Amino acid sequence: MNARFTHAVFDLDGTILNTLEDLACACNYVCELHGWPTFPLDAYRYKVGNGMLKLVERIMPAEYLGDEAMFAQALAEFRARYAEHKEDHTAPYPGIIEALDSLRAAGITLAVLTNKDHDAALPLVERFFGQRFAVVQGALAAFPPKPAVPITRYVLDRLGADPQRVLYVGDSNVDVQTGHNAGLLVAGAAWGFRGATELEAAGADFILEHPDELIALTGV
Repeated sequence: MNARFTHAVFDLDGTILNTLEDLACACNYVCELHGWPTFPLDAYRYKVGNGMLKLVERIMPAEYLGDEAMFAQALAEFRARYAEHKEDHTAPYPGIIEALDSLRAAGITLAVLTNKDHDAALPLVERFFGQRFAVVQGALAAFPPKPAVPITRYVLDRLGADPQRVLYVGDSNVDVQTGHNAGLLVAGAAWGFRGATELEAAGADFILEHPDELIALTGV
C-alpha cells in the first residue's frame, strides 16, 4: 500500500455524525424537567466533546455544583432520553461515507474513538456506517476520557497500529490534544461543531474543509 497512513481513527460527534440536535434536545428535556434554563442549539457546540458526564454537568445550574444525587438523577434522565431519541435528527456529514469507502478501498483501516458512552456510540456507528470500522471505542469507566492517552493507546493496540502511520481526525481542541498526546498526526474536521479557528489554535497538523480532502491527505 502506498498510502501515507495505514490507519485513520475518527472522532464521532461533529466529525462523522452530526449529532448536535439530538444531544441538545435530550439535554434541554432534562433542563425542562427540573425547571432549569435551557440552551439554544449552537450553545451545545461548546458543551459537547468531553463525554456525557461532562455534558450533563455543563447544563446543570451552578447551585447544584457538588450535588451528587442531583447529578446522578440528571445523568440517568439524559441517558434514557438520548437512548430513545438519538437517531431523530442525527445523520452522517455529506461526503463522509464516500470518503470512508475510498480510504477502505485503498487498504486503510478505520476506527472510531469517542468520548460518547460506548453503549450509545456502538449502535449509532453500526446504524449509519455498518461494518466500515474495524474498532469502535466509546467511553468506558476503566479509562479516563480523551484527551488522556490510555484509551487511545488501547485502541491503537487493538488495531496493531504504528502511531507514526495513524491519522486522527476530529472537530475540536479535545481531538487535537487526543491525537498529539498519543503521538499521532491530527486532521481537523472544520465541517464539524467547532470550526477551523479552534482547530488551528489548538495546533491541528491539517485543516480539512470537506471529507473528500481526506483522500488526498492520506495519499490514496
